[in-house]
Amino acid sequence: MKFAFYSTMQGMNWGGSETLWSRAARRLLSEGDQVAINFPRWPHLAAPLAELRSEGAELFLRARTGSTSKLGPIQPLLERFKRKTSDADWLRDTAPRLLLITLGYHLDPIPLVNECQRLGIPYVIQLQCASANRFVPAERVATLRHAYESAARVLVVSEENLEKVEANLGVRLSNAELIANPFGVPWETPFQWPTSEQRSLACVGRIHFASKGQDLLVHVLKQPRWRDRSLEITLYGQDQGDRARLESLIAAHGLERQLKLGGYQSDLNALWQAHHGLILPSRFEGAALVVVEAMLAHRMVVATDTGRNREWIDDGRNGFLAPGATAVELDAALERAWTARDQWRELGRQAGIDIRDRFPQHPVEDFTTRLRELASD
Repeated sequence: MKFAFYSTMQGMNWGGSETLWSRAARRLLSEGDQVAINFPRWPHLAAPLAELRSEGAELFLRARTGSTSKLGPIQPLLERFKRKTSDADWLRDTAPRLLLITLGYHLDPIPLVNECQRLGIPYVIQLQCASANRFVPAERVATLRHAYESAARVLVVSEENLEKVEANLGVRLSNAELIANPFGVPWETPFQWPTSEQRSLACVGRIHFASKGQDLLVHVLKQPRWRDRSLEITLYGQDQGDRARLESLIAAHGLERQLKLGGYQSDLNALWQAHHGLILPSRFEGAALVVVEAMLAHRMVVATDTGRNREWIDDGRNGFLAPGATAVELDAALERAWTARDQWRELGRQAGIDIRDRFPQHPVEDFTTRLRELASD
């Protein structure tokens, strides 16, 4: 069969929202299926896309929304070429059995819906993240509602995200179902515990206050009672606009001992060997894989109640849950964790047991199987 994948990615040339579909595409290719991909053009082709192309995927790179070019007299020729290679042309020429449209965020436009219906091609929407911070503008509700309701399936990574989308559109989506993203820690990760006496937590996620909420850690730890406690939090992740601001906040409050910046860390095994647990002050999430990975590494988690965290974290059993993303609520959850600091080892053991009961071991294989089923309907 032939499968087509359309990504709405705009802010960067690759991200976590692309992992599931790209790995499923690779699996389909290895099993003899055909794969076509429609992705925004960037100056540098992301490595996973280059690998997919080398393995036989058809790759169509479209112009990014808002991108401009200073090409002088050849600009009319370029525009003429673009018109001949529009998304609609791509879909018609590709003629897949199924189109997967993957959205990184709930406000992303959903393309090709009318073209799919005209050509009789079923499409699936895969939504990776929704937040309550921004609502769909009123003038776009009818269009997006039609797109969601007409999809063969709407695949979401958490029930909480589904509720947010339904609230945005003013509907109940009977065609929605839950999927899981792949994780980066081995399922059989053995139990290992740090030897350091210093209590150490990792905060893992891109440095972006609006989504990941690292500023809340400053508001919590600047309080007098936290300054005398032997707790250190290291923040890992790529800068997405707020690293300089975070460094300034840490310096302004004299928190260099409590809050450290660890940069991007690709070796997750080494990361978790160095820390006793995870703290995640996110304002919104799809389904935070770092929580799954920390628990698979037998670490307790302190996190806000967003995404699927409430499904995985039982307060006082395998971690601590803040009901909301505020400094007051995060402080209360971290205080409960600190009071139970002598139990972190056992909480981590329980976390490792619980996440293996609550999360699928083979999400890519499960997802690929589901795509095959939908293409065969």
